[in-house]
Amino acid sequence: MLKHVKHYISVGAYSLRMSFARQLEYPSFLICWVIGNPLNYMMGVWMIGVITQRFQALNGWTYPQIAFLYGISLLSHSLSVLLFIQTWGIERMVIRGSFDRFLVRPVGVFFQFCIDYINLIGFTDMIPGVIIFVYGSSVVNFEWTFFNTIKILLVLVGATLIRGATYTILGSVAFWTKSSRSLISMVHALFERTTYYPLSIYPTVIQVIFTFLLPFGFISFYPACEFLGQDSGFDFPLEFALWTPVVGVILEIIAVSIFNRGLKKYESAGS
Repeated sequence: MLKHVKHYISVGAYSLRMSFARQLEYPSFLICWVIGNPLNYMMGVWMIGVITQRFQALNGWTYPQIAFLYGISLLSHSLSVLLFIQTWGIERMVIRGSFDRFLVRPVGVFFQFCIDYINLIGFTDMIPGVIIFVYGSSVVNFEWTFFNTIKILLVLVGATLIRGATYTILGSVAFWTKSSRSLISMVHALFERTTYYPLSIYPTVIQVIFTFLLPFGFISFYPACEFLGQDSGFDFPLEFALWTPVVGVILEIIAVSIFNRGLKKYESAGS
């Protein structure tokens, strides 16, 4: 068992080095992202500040509180781009027959798929995420106790899994339909509209959908409600910071199951 684990770790480490080497061949490309991505997200949170400070709070949420929520969401977004961006391209891989090389190797296909490409652009998203989250934490007087720190880490892990699992599930549709790009674009837009702002600004039916059907509210809104003492509109038996990793793990299990089921429908490159 230990030998098996060591083998997977060594394969993962080698694939990680190869992925970084490929991307560092064009450093100017990364430099553009380092400049552009932080500006994009900093402008986004600045516009929210203009709206809340010149007009009114968003359903009781002040700008500092929204900055805290926005920071949590952006950090999980950056981690999902770093680790799961390859799920956005399942359609292309199915059409081109790229899964063939995974199928002939003596390692799990989903494991190979996940480590095949670690996206450095995720680090460029992480820069504004850290800045905004640190700012939001300071202005809302977030208490960095040991348990709160553990909760934040659990939330980030769970939120990243929720995003990655959602992309995996929708991307896997391509195994049956040969098309999933439009679904990925749709859910990407939904993430931006439901995780960077308080979910409570939407009608109750929308809140129910993004809590129980598409649990995007657990990415940032419900954890932020717990940390900031805001009313979430729903009562759960456990703390929201604990629900986020639970939801993330459950979704990831479902995502892997759907991916593996879809892989059985894969028709290869053919001739």
